[in-house]
Amino acid sequence: MDCWHDEIDRAMTETEIVQNAGEYLLLWAPRDLPPEALGLRRMRIESRDDVERVHERLVGTPAAMGKGSPRNAHVREIAQYFRHAAARLGELRRIPPPVSQGLSARV
Repeated sequence: MDCWHDEIDRAMTETEIVQNAGEYLLLWAPRDLPPEALGLRRMRIESRDDVERVHERLVGTPAAMGKGSPRNAHVREIAQYFRHAAARLGELRRIPPPVSQGLSARV
């Protein structure tokens, strides 16, 4: 699943991360995991807030931290993905927008 993490690293916009996180969740979340357990109304990622909410919920769950069943390991992997996505969103917030061509810096 490294390719999913590579997509986060390559993302240059919040929109790309939100789209990738939505696809990831639909493909990899256990089918019996209710959206409410992730802080969602539906099993969809529609905004940066959704990414951060899922990250916070999964970090706080015993399955995300503990060992044990294959399902817990699976949920830990999802938690790691959303931790990475939330961190990348934070990085993008700190990157200044590019200066438009044709505008010169005048003081």
